[in-house]
Amino acid sequence: MLISRRILGVLLVSLLFLGTALATASLAEEKRFPWQKAPGPIAGRWSLTCEERAGMVIEVSVIGKRATGKVLHLDKAGAFGYSVGEEILRLEADDFGDWVGQLHWRAQYSKDRWDPIHFVANSMQLDAIMTTDRCYKNMPRAD
Repeated sequence: MLISRRILGVLLVSLLFLGTALATASLAEEKRFPWQKAPGPIAGRWSLTCEERAGMVIEVSVIGKRATGKVLHLDKAGAFGYSVGEEILRLEADDFGDWVGQLHWRAQYSKDRWDPIHFVANSMQLDAIMTTDRCYKNMPRAD
């Protein structure tokens, strides 16, 4: 009987912790403000829009409110030192539904840095509204 009560006690405490954890996770995803928007649909493949990086495709994957972009196809962008599979975008969704973060930017002659970038995504276009590189403006889906 004593063992049964201990097992029952452990089960009840475990269920209590599980319920608390699930409730906390649920609250974290709820809107904090009435004007808050869901993140734009950024997941997928996007083509860069400038001549010097023509043919370059980035694949963006999303986990929660974080997104990463990796080089899927290079074409002319190989001259800048990028490689297939390289991570070049680190983003996080903001309260306005936009994606903000960093772009791994490269020039042809050894310039290499992480620049700030701000994207607005819809189902057909990914647009960098704040960036140092015009290649990331009005990007169409590459799917």
